[in-house]
Amino acid sequence: PKRIVFSEGEHEKILRASARLIEEKIASPILLGRPTVIETKLQELGLGKLAAEVIEPARSPHFPAYVEEYFRLRQRSGITRREAHEEMLSSNHFGAMMLRMGDADGFVAGVSQHYPDTIRPALQIIRTRPGVSRVSGLYLLATKRNVYFFADTTVNIEPTAEQLAEIAMLSAEVARRFNIEPRVAMLSFSNFGSTRHRLTDRVREATAIIKKRAPELVVDGEMQADT
Repeated sequence: PKRIVFSEGEHEKILRASARLIEEKIASPILLGRPTVIETKLQELGLGKLAAEVIEPARSPHFPAYVEEYFRLRQRSGITRREAHEEMLSSNHFGAMMLRMGDADGFVAGVSQHYPDTIRPALQIIRTRPGVSRVSGLYLLATKRNVYFFADTTVNIEPTAEQLAEIAMLSAEVARRFNIEPRVAMLSFSNFGSTRHRLTDRVREATAIIKKRAPELVVDGEMQADT
């Protein structure tokens, strides 16, 4: 099982989820938070002892090394060593650094936080993989009949045709990780040229880019959501 670090290790939902992960042998959770608080909440929830690693960032033996790595990454962006120390006390920064340094295989955050507070440390520390121009948001919606992926509904404002194409291809890649063969609809307020506008032209151009770069991918557009 992969080691998944949760920055909100004291949150009730995370504790319940961690118990399930352990019970079903899906993953090995690492909880960031205060051990005494987590222990008390586990008792209150009736979960008893949890076979999960609990780390309080400030007391971790890795903390000094994480501060130094964060300072190395961010010093050219104006971060001082003292500021690096302060920011690494944040569970989101610490969890992202665990992933960067190979001390965890995955990082989950955001159940009780604002979106920018979750994504900013990931951008600063984990960063994008080579060849990817920008990050994008992706929602997974499971219904009784199907599973849908929606992108990008959270991060990018008015992406270009190139960026739309990249977002669509990356989203298709994620769908395949879930063993779902993607069929991509490029959405707009127009159906296949029914309305001519610079925004619909952009989606049409993005669709053409995808068909050229990923001919094996089933994709069409521009189309309205109900279509």
